[in-house]
Amino acid sequence: MSTVSKRRTLLGLLFIMIGGILMIHWTNLIPFFRFPTYIFNWQMILIILGLFFLITERNRSTGLVLFVIGALFLAPDVFNVTFRQVLQFAIPGLFLLAGILLILPSRNLLGRRKYKKDYEGDANDYIRDVNIFSGGTKAITSGSFKGGELTCIFGGTELNFRNANLAPGVNVLEVACIFGGVKLFIPEDWTVKLEITPIFGGFTDSRAESNMRLATDPDKILVVKGTAIFGGGEIKVV
Repeated sequence: MSTVSKRRTLLGLLFIMIGGILMIHWTNLIPFFRFPTYIFNWQMILIILGLFFLITERNRSTGLVLFVIGALFLAPDVFNVTFRQVLQFAIPGLFLLAGILLILPSRNLLGRRKYKKDYEGDANDYIRDVNIFSGGTKAITSGSFKGGELTCIFGGTELNFRNANLAPGVNVLEVACIFGGVKLFIPEDWTVKLEITPIFGGFTDSRAESNMRLATDPDKILVVKGTAIFGGGEIKVV
């Protein structure tokens, strides 16, 4: 089974589980049984999304961040304590976890491999950008851009490819937009293929709006793939 098929299956099972829980909770199909109210908070959404990313092959670091954020804000409701008390345990725990991950070899608990094994060649030809409750603007100047990874969680980023060229063949840029967004400024002649799974979000190529006779070069291919959950992205002409 391909990675895309696995993700679709996992998403399908996730929706079935959420639908079943809501059906039982709202219709009282099981008398005398009620789910705790905190299950339907926004924090639980982050926890579920975090678990989804953790069990997929990539974006596990994104899943861990989502899970930790959701768990921190949900803990006061579950354990009937204050948020300050939660932080008294969480902050030392996060330091311990960070220390363990630094000591472990390159292939750590998150399954992340070394950067050089992920992407062969000059590291300047790839991008790995993470924006969590933050954002920024970057100009890509690589003469042989080959792709990379973008993660935006409650944040966003803008990439400008005005002075960049694509490497020969198919180049893949993986994105994960969760309550965040990405804006890509790309030359008109690049062939962009969108393979985004949107969940209450979207990703569009708006270059044709400014040029109805948009002519792309079949030898310049950029595949933008990933997930947009309560967020998304836009491709505009540079």
